[in-house]
Amino acid sequence: MTQKRTDWHPEDIRAEIRKRFGSMAALGRHFGVSKTAVPNTINQPGYSAKMEQRLAEILGLKAHEIWPSRYHRDGSPVSFRAERSVAARQNADLHKKSTAA
Repeated sequence: MTQKRTDWHPEDIRAEIRKRFGSMAALGRHFGVSKTAVPNTINQPGYSAKMEQRLAEILGLKAHEIWPSRYHRDGSPVSFRAERSVAARQNADLHKKSTAA
């Protein structure tokens, strides 16, 4: 029986960042990004695969080791973009074709 892969808890990630940089805002400044980019990456799957890679690198790990649910077994990121259904596109086309009264 295989063991289910689980992500690190967000507080564990934050604790490691605080130990090394003092704050997530300080780490954001170090990376040259906004102060919310680091917390958003930790909390929101699909926010930024590039930032996930950078965070993992400073922690001395691979991103798929910290967030296995966000990566395929081969290490490529899982897409979190919503698939647009055919029905949604058809409804949008109908709105374009309607005329104002």
